[in-house]
Amino acid sequence: MVVPELPAEIRELKERVARFVESEAYPLEERIAERGSIDPAEVDALRAKAREAGFSMLNMPPEHGGNGLSMLGQVAIEEEAGKATNGLGFAIVDRGPRELLEQVTPEQAERFVAPIVRGEWREAWALTEPGAGSDLSGLRTTAERAGDDWVLNGEKWFVTSEGDPGVYVVAAVTGGEQQLFLVEPDAPGLRIVRTPGFLHDPYLDHHPELELRDCRVPEANRVPAAGDAGAKEWILVERLFIAARCCGASARLLDVASEWAQEREAFGSRIADFQGISFPLADSLTELHAARLMTYHAAHAFDTLADRKVVHGKVSMAKLFASEAAGRIADRAVQILGGRGYSVDSPAARHFRELRVDRIWEGTSEIQRLIISGGLFKRGAAPYLGWE
Repeated sequence: MVVPELPAEIRELKERVARFVESEAYPLEERIAERGSIDPAEVDALRAKAREAGFSMLNMPPEHGGNGLSMLGQVAIEEEAGKATNGLGFAIVDRGPRELLEQVTPEQAERFVAPIVRGEWREAWALTEPGAGSDLSGLRTTAERAGDDWVLNGEKWFVTSEGDPGVYVVAAVTGGEQQLFLVEPDAPGLRIVRTPGFLHDPYLDHHPELELRDCRVPEANRVPAAGDAGAKEWILVERLFIAARCCGASARLLDVASEWAQEREAFGSRIADFQGISFPLADSLTELHAARLMTYHAAHAFDTLADRKVVHGKVSMAKLFASEAAGRIADRAVQILGGRGYSVDSPAARHFRELRVDRIWEGTSEIQRLIISGGLFKRGAAPYLGWE
């Protein structure tokens, strides 16, 4: 099956999230555009309302306070979250660290994961370094055993940090192998160097730079089963969610541009009647349709396919195509809206600015092509074209 039909309960949930995004996130976007900044109190209120509506922690197992939603179901919901700008979708569909939960000890799950599920804090993943971005094999942050502690030294860039996190998930190298450490914000030797601004600001997520200088972390905070598996699984899931959010943003952009083209007149006709407008819209719809099929298929493969290497390849194809297509769709939307589309009052301008990073973070487009071509050379095309 290329793309299975969504179960009725997932369709209903997806529709409810879509209505919530439109009624709650879109007005907040407009206020952010007027101010040029995000009010944390408004985001907290949005998050609380979404949590009350049942949109939070859908990915977590029921025994850990979640709904145990399939990856296909999660992708369907993430698609709706992607229609919001300024990163507000992250506050609406507030996911828990399922990938971390599967690696930590029961005691660590109680100390660090349970508060996230309860909404008390969020985790921040600290993987990227000045010399190691898409290629995590180049990590230079070290961890050395010192009695009952570990001593970490290194730098982390582009840390995923939505507000003040309750714990940093830090990847470091010890004995030639990668390990994950749960580093609390007040750990001695941990310092936030700066929080740089980015093209997509104002944005819900911040990306500070961390410095670890003789940072002492107790053995109880080392994730024992992780190695690099925990980080890789988190990146895999994020790539798939990026593809889903790109599909959602593209759908909104297509609606905005199409509606404008049918309303706007030039030279006595709707601009939609000119092929210079209608053909780019046709291309956008076609690319979006293909991106959605690839993304939903990759999610289904994630849920059902035993060969994780093939799953990685399908996810990479989905991220590559959906993010590249979203960039083209956003560019066309801005062009069709003209001056209106270049104003931050328009979601076209905001999506145009924000979507650019989706071709970079959690593995650049070039890295995705390496993964895809590497899989092709090792296994041939057939496993990736299978309809399992």
